[in-house]
Amino acid sequence: MAFHLANRAENEEEVAALIIHDRPPNFELIKAAFPGAEKPGVIFAYAGNIYHPTGGVIPPALIAHEEVHLKRQIMHGADIWWDHYLRDSEFRYHEELLAHVAEFNMQKVTKDRNFGAALLMRTAMRLVAPLYNYQPPRTLQEAMKDIRREIAHA
Repeated sequence: MAFHLANRAENEEEVAALIIHDRPPNFELIKAAFPGAEKPGVIFAYAGNIYHPTGGVIPPALIAHEEVHLKRQIMHGADIWWDHYLRDSEFRYHEELLAHVAEFNMQKVTKDRNFGAALLMRTAMRLVAPLYNYQPPRTLQEAMKDIRREIAHA
C-alpha cells in the first residue's frame, strides 16, 4: 500500500514522496549494518519514497526527518548516499544530525524554555540511539551540543 505525500517547508523546495508500507529495496544491506532496523516503527528514506514496513501513521516530525534524507539523496544520488551512510559513521552522524534538527524544529511549537529543553534532550537521545551504530559511539552531551549548533546556524 502506498500513500502520496507532499510537504512544503519555508524556503525549501517541495518534496513529494510516496509512503510505502514495505521494506526499501536495499533492506538486506541496511539490516547487515544495523540489526535493529528490523524493529517495529523503523522508517527509511530511499530514492524519493518513505518506507514504513510496519505501517501506521507517521508523525509530521518524522516525515520532516525523512524528507531531509530524501533531499540529501537527491543531491548525492540515493545509491551513493546509502553507500556512504552504511559504511561511514561520520557521514551517518552528520546526516542524522541534520534530520534530527528538522524533527526538532517541527516539534518546537512554543517558546517555553522547559518544553524546549525537554525536546532537545529527547531529540538528542534519539540521535545517539544504538540503532545508528556510530563508531565510536556518540555521547548525549555531544549530540545536544551539535543540535544546538545546527539550530543556531539555521
